[in-house]
Parts: sequence; structure tokens; C-alpha cells
Amino acid sequence: MADLVNRLRGPELVAQFQKLCGLSLLPEGKPTRRHFTETGGQADHTHRVHTAAWTGNHTNAANNGTVPGAPVVMYIGQASKDVLRWPRPPSPPVVKLEVRVDAEYGMPSTHAMAATAIPFTFLLATMNRYKYPFELGLLLALAICTLVSLSRIYTGMHTVLDVLCGIAITAVLVAVSYPFWDALESFQMRNSFAPVLALSLSFLVSIYYPELDHWSTARGDTTNIVSAGGGAALATWINHQWSLLPEPSSAPPYDIPTLSAPLICRMGARFAIGIVIVFIARQLIKSVALTLVCRLAGVSPRDREARKLLRVEVPYKYITYSCLGVVGLAVCPAVHHYLAL
Repeated sequence: MADLVNRLRGPELVAQFQKLCGLSLLPEGKPTRRHFTETGGQADHTHRVHTAAWTGNHTNAANNGTVPGAPVVMYIGQASKDVLRWPRPPSPPVVKLEVRVDAEYGMPSTHAMAATAIPFTFLLATMNRYKYPFELGLLLALAICTLVSLSRIYTGMHTVLDVLCGIAITAVLVAVSYPFWDALESFQMRNSFAPVLALSLSFLVSIYYPELDHWSTARGDTTNIVSAGGGAALATWINHQWSLLPEPSSAPPYDIPTLSAPLICRMGARFAIGIVIVFIARQLIKSVALTLVCRLAGVSPRDREARKLLRVEVPYKYITYSCLGVVGLAVCPAVHHYLAL
């Protein structure tokens, strides 16, 4: 068993899969437009951190760095990375096609977790609500999960074990939580304490995110996800309390409307208007939140290094994305309703 785990955790399987897909490292001396040559110190730091981590030398890795997302599933995945601190596959032998998140650790794959959670929770939530072949829904969910998971190996971001563990963890979480979905939804819509609980919990788990041994995008991305989830919970409560969404006129299961030109135009208009609202709201809210938080923290909003500080990064991202959760799930539907869309 230990040999199997080590093989699944090793970079060789990743390199073999990439080679099967036509990817291979360039011979030394050939010009390349890799991000490492463009960003200098940060890329070199990332390489040193993960090389040290792969060989087990975590002390040296920590000295090289700056010490300082369904939302619950993504938080568990992101936090697990910084607790376990398993490195991403090293290059060589692996070809790295992404660099933004290379400074993060790899176990488990949060992309694999999201690709399991989103389609399968959607399937479970709609299979008794709408009329469609369950087999088709299951096939689509499996296809999404498989393709996204394989893409993380193809890009060289995760080992096979990272991906398998991400899928397994999410499968267990979905199976355990499924019987409580209806009760949770009822509490979220009807209980007056639900918005306070959702917003406070999302802020606390962001503030008390596992301490980083070097700065990466993990804490900020996690804050974005859980705060947006808190804002979405508040939006759900608002929609129900203020009756912003129309109640269905009959009991489920419902027929799925047939695609037609008017329906497609209506969908396109809703999408375009929603995107514009969210984009404008994000720019405004982020600007105000960043300025306010930086002023309270005594740093300049233009100082990108200061934005990595815990007292700056978490509050301004929390304010921005919790507000966007409300904008996306309450404001946009209200505008669509007003415009008869």
C-alpha cells in the first residue's frame, strides 16, 4: 500500500500522462517564454520552496518566503493544503503550464473538489425537481469531474494522489451532508439569525486560516470563496423575506422549457445585464474597501506588498466578495424582475 501511495504521489505518473498528451520539457538552452524568466525573484522563490518541500526540508523552505474555494468544501481543501504542506509536482520531470498558484501546496486538488461538488450537488438538487433523464445528468456530472481532474494533471499542477483525494473527500462530504440540505435551506431562508451566522462564520474562518510558511494566493482565494458564500446566504434570506423571487405555481417536478429564440434572447439579456452589474459593483466595492482597510491599517493602497498582510488582505477581500454575493444573488434578480426578464 505504501508503494502504491508513493507512486500516486510521485511526479512520474504526471510526466507520463503529459507525455501521452504530447507535452514534454524543452531541451536545456532552448529559448522559452516561461513566466519564471519574466518575474525573476518570485518565480525563483516558488521553485526553491517546492524543491525544498519535496525533499522534506521544510525549515529551509519556510525561511525562503514571507511569513504572514461549494464554500465549505473549498475552504476544507484550501486549508488542508496549508496544513499538510505537500508540494506540487516538481519540474523537471513535470511540465508546468500554470504559474499563478504554483506557490500554493498541492494536496488535495481543490479543482477536483469543485469539479466533484458542483455537478453532483446540482444533480442531487435537481433530479427530483425537474424532468430530465437521470442517466444523462449523471453522465454529464461524471464527464465534468473527469475532464477537470485530468486537466490538473495535464497542466502539471497536481499529482494523481492529489486529484483522487480531492474527489474522495468531496464525495464523502456530499454524501454525509445530503440528508440535511432541506433543513439547512429552510434555516437559511427563514431564521433571522441565519445571515449573521453566515457572515460571521465566513469572516472568522478567513481570519483564522492556517498560518502560511510563505505567502501565496491560497488565503486570499479562500477568503473570496467563503465570503461570497456568506453574501450568497444573506441574499437567499433577503430574497425569501422580501418575496423578491416568485413562488412556483405548481408542485415539482417541473418541465424544462424548450429552447426558443425569445427564450435564448431573454437568457442572453439576463446574463449580459448581470455581468455588467457585477463588474461595476466589484470595481466600486473593491476600490472603497481597499482604501478604507488600508487607511485603518496605516498602509498605502498602492503598496502591493502591504496587500499581502493579514490585516489588509482578509478584510478587504471579505468586504468585497460578501457584498458581491448579495449583488449577484439579490440585486441582479431584482433588476431582472423589474425589467420583466
